[in-house]
Formats: sequence, structure tokens, C-alpha cells
Amino acid sequence: MIHVGDQSNVNQFIEQAVSGDTREAVGFAIQLLDTGWSKVSIIDGVLAPAQREVGARWQRGELGVADEHLASNVAETALYALASELPMPDVHGSVVVACAPGDWHSIAGHMFAEGLHASGVATTFLGASTPAADVSRYLVKHRPNALAVSCAMPLFFTGVTELADAAHSFDIPVIAGGRAFAEHPEWAMRVGADAYAPDVTRALEILATWEVAAPPLALGQTRSNERLATLDTRASEFAARAFHDASTRVGTFARYTSREAERAKENLAYMVRFVAAALYVDDTAVFTDYLSWLVDLMGSREVTKSAVLAGLESLRAIPELRGGDIGATFDTGAAFLAESP
Repeated sequence: MIHVGDQSNVNQFIEQAVSGDTREAVGFAIQLLDTGWSKVSIIDGVLAPAQREVGARWQRGELGVADEHLASNVAETALYALASELPMPDVHGSVVVACAPGDWHSIAGHMFAEGLHASGVATTFLGASTPAADVSRYLVKHRPNALAVSCAMPLFFTGVTELADAAHSFDIPVIAGGRAFAEHPEWAMRVGADAYAPDVTRALEILATWEVAAPPLALGQTRSNERLATLDTRASEFAARAFHDASTRVGTFARYTSREAERAKENLAYMVRFVAAALYVDDTAVFTDYLSWLVDLMGSREVTKSAVLAGLESLRAIPELRGGDIGATFDTGAAFLAESP
């Protein structure tokens, strides 16, 4: 049975998706279409919330990585099925959608592109992690009305800037969206976008406004910073050094299996990279938001906050990460962890 407008639709799709029942999940989405739901409402009201809930269940330790990947594949199959069921709408305007370089989380961008297309906008989705040079070649050839950039994590902020600069060089405005900007829309403009859109409805409003009057483009937003780039590229090295230090001081780290040690090093490397992202947009919330997420994730896997703080303290002890704005950001993170419940 289909229940319109409640969480049961999301739950039903999730259960079908994580069980690998692609036929039932896709059939359910088509049933919603047949009962009068628009394609955009199915995407925004069922598929997108289902993806967010699957991610939340993974974070709580209720689902594994394989379950999450399976659910994403089923959702993409449902998107293609919905596209084949709908007649071609009257087309107006044109938008190119791309994921920031480095960002392989493509399903949100795909959903956004399909939603625009279903609303009558000629839309091309370039897929995951699209290099700026390739986007440039596509833009100069096709000259769309706008470029939309999807970004799942702050780690890919520099990629958003690269794509925004590429579009602006051809006087094409940029809309940014994705999970990385959901709680902090202002970050979208700090990395070079001309507007932020949390969903298709808002994007359509922005595009309609731009049809009347072209926006002043955020030109010259390139924020290349060799120091921050080095911080990002050396993250794994810093993580290995911090883990070695923590292993000599903290019994928890010394008792890790090889697999647990590798995961701990990955988390330490992410700490370094999120510090770089925080400095890129001049907002320590990038780092503290990640630490909050990490503590919740580790807690669901029976790793205490004190272990996360111990790893952070080992990073702070590395000479290259002391002092200046880098050290200050690490200090802010340590204070945040110490004060949080």
C-alpha cells in the first residue's frame, strides 16, 4: 500500500533497497508516479530522504558500507526508470550539473539533474568528480544558462572553486548545492558560487530570476593556497606520525589490530584535511562539525570520545601543525571536544 505524504514511503523504499530488491523498489517508485506524484516530489520526498536515512543508519552502525552502496545503486536505477516513464517536457533554458573534482558521491547530483529535467529545464549531468578542464570544454561548446555544482563534503571545496572559475570565464553563473552546504549555505558563496540551492524548487526560482537579470558573477574567487594544499596532500603522513605518537601514550591505540590502526590513521588524516577546508572558507565550524560527526560515528562503534581527543592531541604535537591559523584551528577543535558532552 502507498501512503502519501508520510515517512512510511521512505521506510518502504529503504527496506526494499537495502535488501537488494531492485524490482520492488523501482516498481514502488513507478506506482507513486501512477498515483499522481510528480517526479520531483518522488525524488525530494522519497529517494533523497531515503539516501539520507541510509547514511544515518550507516553512521549508527545499523548498516554496512555494502548496504549503503546497494541502496544507492537501487536509487539510481529508480531514477532511470522514472525518466523512461515520463514524456519529454516542454524544454526551456539549459543547465549543466557536475560533481566537484574529487567528489565521487554522484547520486545527489544525479537526483538534482533529473529533477530539473522533469521540470522542463534542458539538463546535462556530467557525473562524479568532473575535472575542471573537461567542464570548461563542455561549457564553451554548449553554452548553458548555468552550471550547477554538487558537493558532498567540505574536502571538495577547492573543486567547487575550480568549476566556478571555469564557468565564470565564460560568463556562466553557478549554483552550488549538496550536503556540504546544507547547514552553512554561506560557504557556497565563499568558494565562488553565485547562489546556493538546497533543492530543485529553489534552483528553479534562482534560474527564473537570472532569466530576467543576469547575476553579478563572483569573479576572481580562485583561492589557491599552496600552504593549505600542502596540508591536504601531507595529511596521510601527519596521520601516521600522530598515530605512532598516540600508540606510545594511549593504551587504546597500542591495542588496535592492523585493520583498526588503518581506520584510525584514516580518521586522523581526515582531521588534517578538514582543518585545511576550514581555513579555506575561514570558518572553524567545518572542523568542529566533522569532529561532532566523528565522535557520533566512533561512539556507535564503541570508541570513546577520549580516544578521538587523544588522536587530535597527537596531531597538535606535530611541529608543522603548531602555531598560526593551523594550530589555532586544532586548538579550537580540542576545546570543542573537551567541552562537548
